[in-house]
Amino acid sequence: MKKILMLAISNCLILSAMAQGLPDNAKYILPDGKVVTANKLDSVEKAWGNRGFMMSHDDKHPDEIHISPMTDEFLKAAAEKKANLEKMLNQPAPDFSLTDITGKKWSLAALKGKTVVLNFWFTTCIPCIEEMPKLNDIKKQYSDAGVVFLAMGRDDSAAIKAFLKAHPFEYALIPKTTEIGKAYHVSNYPTSMVIDPKGIIRFLQIGGNDISKSLPAAIEAAQKS
Repeated sequence: MKKILMLAISNCLILSAMAQGLPDNAKYILPDGKVVTANKLDSVEKAWGNRGFMMSHDDKHPDEIHISPMTDEFLKAAAEKKANLEKMLNQPAPDFSLTDITGKKWSLAALKGKTVVLNFWFTTCIPCIEEMPKLNDIKKQYSDAGVVFLAMGRDDSAAIKAFLKAHPFEYALIPKTTEIGKAYHVSNYPTSMVIDPKGIIRFLQIGGNDISKSLPAAIEAAQKS
C-alpha cells in the first residue's frame, strides 16, 4: 500500500531540496509510470503549475517515491491533519515502548523526569536529510544536560543502518514507528517535538526551517518547566 508521507509541500521546500541534492538511490515515479531522476524534478514541478507536488511511499520499496500533482482536496486534508497535530501541543504525550537499532529499549514512561526530543523521519525524505547535521549539533550541545533524543524512523533497521553509511544521525534511531506516528498525529516529515519532564508536549515543528534556533529554545524552556 502506498502511503502519503509529505502532505503540504511548498514550492520553496521542493526547490531548496533539489538545490542541495537528493538521494542517488531514489526513483521518482510519475502517475503514468515514467521514472525520472532527482535532477528532473524541478522541470516536473514547473510542468505541473509550480504548486508543489505530493509524494507517496511504499514501505516495501523505500527507494521508490511516487509523485503526483498537488490538488485542492489534498491541501484541504493536509490542513486538517496539521490542525490535529497542533492539538497535541500542551497535551500529555502518548506513551510508547520501543527498541532502537542497537537493541536498546525506550519507554516514555521510564523517561519521566527528563526532557525528550522526538524527530519523525524516513530515509528518502529530503528535508529530513537536510536538517540532520543541525540536529546532530543540537544533540552534542545537550550531551551533558540529560536530554534524550529519539529519531522515530518509518524504515526498518536494515534500511536505517544502510542509510547511516552516508548520512550520520546521532539520535537514538528507532525503526518502524508508523503506528507511533499515527498516535502523535504525524503526517508531515520531518516533524520535531519536545516533551517536558512531566510528559507534556511543549513544542512541535514541521520541517527544519530555523530548527537550529527553535529546537534549542524549546529544550531550554522544557528544562525549566
